[in-house]
Amino acid sequence: MTVPTAESQPSRRTRADTARDRVGGTRRAILDVSLELFADQGYGGTSLRHIADRLGITKAAIYHHFKAKEDIARVVVDEAVALFGQIADRLAVAGTDPAGWQRALDQVIDMAIASRQLLLVWDRNEQVFHTLFDDDPDLGPRIAAQGEQTAGLFGNPALSPAERVRLGCAFGAVMGPLMLLSDWYQDLSAAEIRDHIRHAVAALLNPGT
Repeated sequence: MTVPTAESQPSRRTRADTARDRVGGTRRAILDVSLELFADQGYGGTSLRHIADRLGITKAAIYHHFKAKEDIARVVVDEAVALFGQIADRLAVAGTDPAGWQRALDQVIDMAIASRQLLLVWDRNEQVFHTLFDDDPDLGPRIAAQGEQTAGLFGNPALSPAERVRLGCAFGAVMGPLMLLSDWYQDLSAAEIRDHIRHAVAALLNPGT
């Protein structure tokens, strides 16, 4: 008689992991659809009913993951602030080295493209998010500090005015099409916009080449 081994039997842990994966997948799906709706019709114009209908689930299913729409916004803002922090870290590492800027901005472009929807949502709902979370003991200080590191780089006295302006223009070439002017570039694929932004950044950082 063959004795079943642990490998041949489905374990409780495996089933539990599968259940957690399913829960995590639903939570991520709710966040992704929320991002789409917050971008299209704004945070104020989006209800939990809209989110549930887009997903084909009930509002009760959303409540299993988020108690209120504000809790969804909290995760969105947390992800956005974390992204801005990562971008600032890349630029800070580059310091005053123009070649380092090119490498750092290449990384920033990839990060920004991967989070294109998140950046769009932040740009279109920033004031609402400030109203919701500026006084939050966790998110408030992080929101307030999210631009300080980058601003310090652009104002770095170790850089010449020409270098500071060139760096600011290069950074604007990344963020402009993905945030402030994003409506005009929705027809471009991620690969297309990545390629064009990289060429623009290279031209700005290396004007003589």
